[in-house]
Amino acid sequence: MKHIRKQIILFLVLAGIVSAQTIELNGKKVNIPRDEVVLEVSGLVCSFCAIGLQGGLSSLQHIDKKKYNDGVFVDVKYQYAVIAEAADKDIDIEKAIAMIVKSGYEVKTVFTNRTGEKIETRKIERKKDEK
Repeated sequence: MKHIRKQIILFLVLAGIVSAQTIELNGKKVNIPRDEVVLEVSGLVCSFCAIGLQGGLSSLQHIDKKKYNDGVFVDVKYQYAVIAEAADKDIDIEKAIAMIVKSGYEVKTVFTNRTGEKIETRKIERKKDEK
């Protein structure tokens, strides 16, 4: 019985590691499962900003509209957006970044967990000619 209990605990720990990993973003722990993209966005100041950004990002292809609000969650307080991807489909991150920048916000970092095993972090450098 003791052996089975240890196996169950080990399985649950490993399942948690594989299915989602956690980062700390602006003071908040954020889980990043395999089918989500997290973008650190600066300049969000109100819920109206969040609603507008959600609407724009939810129009991207390969969004899982069953999650969040049409596939997108925006956190104004901690300055990030989560995009839920459809199963076995990847969103075009460059289009998402362009949409956010065109809306007047800055994307600082993009976090993905494509394999479910490791979070990939990509810092976004703003070009000198961009405001």
